Amino acid sequence: MLYIYWFRKDLRIEDSSGLNKFIEHTANKDDKCSFIYIKNENSFNYFGEKRISFLIECLKDLIENLGKYGFRLQVIYGKSFEVFQKLIRDYKTISVYSNSQVEPYCIARDNRIRKLVVDNGGNFNSYQDTTVFDLNEIKNIDGKPYKVYSPFKNQAFNILKKNHYTSFEINLSQINNSQEEVLKGFRFYDLDEEYKKLSKSEVIKGGRKEGAQRLNDFLNRDLESYKPDRDFPSVRGTSMISAHLHFGTLSIRELLRKAFGKVKLSKNVNKKSAIQIWINELLWREFYYHITFHNPRITKESFKTEYDNIKWNYAEADFKKWCDGKTGFPIVDAGMRQMNNEGWMHNRLRMITAMFLTKDLLIDWRYGEKYFADKLIDLDFSNNNGGWQWSASTGVDAQPYFRVFNPYLQSKKFDAEGHYIKKYVPELKSLPVKFIHEPHLMNQTEQQKYEVEIGKDYPEPMIDHLTAKNDAIRRFKELAQYKIN
Repeated sequence: MLYIYWFRKDLRIEDSSGLNKFIEHTANKDDKCSFIYIKNENSFNYFGEKRISFLIECLKDLIENLGKYGFRLQVIYGKSFEVFQKLIRDYKTISVYSNSQVEPYCIARDNRIRKLVVDNGGNFNSYQDTTVFDLNEIKNIDGKPYKVYSPFKNQAFNILKKNHYTSFEINLSQINNSQEEVLKGFRFYDLDEEYKKLSKSEVIKGGRKEGAQRLNDFLNRDLESYKPDRDFPSVRGTSMISAHLHFGTLSIRELLRKAFGKVKLSKNVNKKSAIQIWINELLWREFYYHITFHNPRITKESFKTEYDNIKWNYAEADFKKWCDGKTGFPIVDAGMRQMNNEGWMHNRLRMITAMFLTKDLLIDWRYGEKYFADKLIDLDFSNNNGGWQWSASTGVDAQPYFRVFNPYLQSKKFDAEGHYIKKYVPELKSLPVKFIHEPHLMNQTEQQKYEVEIGKDYPEPMIDHLTAKNDAIRRFKELAQYKIN
């Protein structure tokens, strides 16, 4: 039998439940084994050039780490089902090990491959690794999944035990590397050649080594100021490890272990509080994963289905201005340009830009969700979908439709001096604080003084916020009342 470890969103050889079991079941055996990663020919259109560059950096790092034990990572290009069809043709009986994924399209893929493998006398072994809790572990008093974060979080803490985040020990030296089987007849993904073709982020780099260093820096330097700093985009106030968590160069258990270790060691009440807030944010991820698992329809529908009847604006020109960061609202434009240039956007800006698209422009949240998916290195379906539906008021535990961010007030509150705006909207860098948030308020004399002509150097606001807000509230209110009646 050929034993296969299939890496997916777990690109590390540390603290992996599936890899732990693979080693346990292959150690001291004569069976052949292979480590593979399948670079899938995705059926959806989310490309994410910088994200693929990050992925390749992660794969290169994984190749190096496996190489220390005399193993290779065989990166196969193709469709997963077809890859396993060929493996079965070549080896008849195979035993597959992997860590499970929660997205409905991943579950459907795995179920199809599982049936193929089992029907041919093999077995398909999948293990919980991307979440702290089993996806059926946290239920309300009626035995149903939670739809609101706070009670979900409270129940999570009620049942949380140390074994939920205990590390899985990995020792690849327990497998004799002479057992490795080099697969033949596949199209192997040329990492170096593909990497040359892609644009890269200058801010976020992939790989276990990079992720571990970023986590260590955050825990030792930034974590204790997380509470006061996390909402201010010009300050280094967040961990910026979301991409590493998504691709699995870091495990969620590792983050919790180290965070709880900080809580235990800290004697300062304020520092403990800051660390606890970060832990709460990790549980938001857990919450959205549970929502995706129990409500697979959200891949296409609003969680609150009545809001799929909203009369959305589908004007391509409006959407393009938002995509390009040319709305005339500096804080919105800064956020979009940061994402377009770096492949990452501060979380406060994700909320501001998403709400501007869905409430001020009344453009379907699915358009924004897809655009973020194409640009963000840390794209994670559950978090992306959850965040968009929260902002659009269409989702689980969402922002009420009548609470609409004022982009000017958000700008003044979270980027008071305009440092963030000036970094990403450099045509406004000469403006004083008085005008940085609302440059269209300058008269002709002031525009000449600061050498910024509104409508030429920087656009006029594309809409009137108050008018747009009232229109959005009216449309949502009509549907909300319709459901009640």
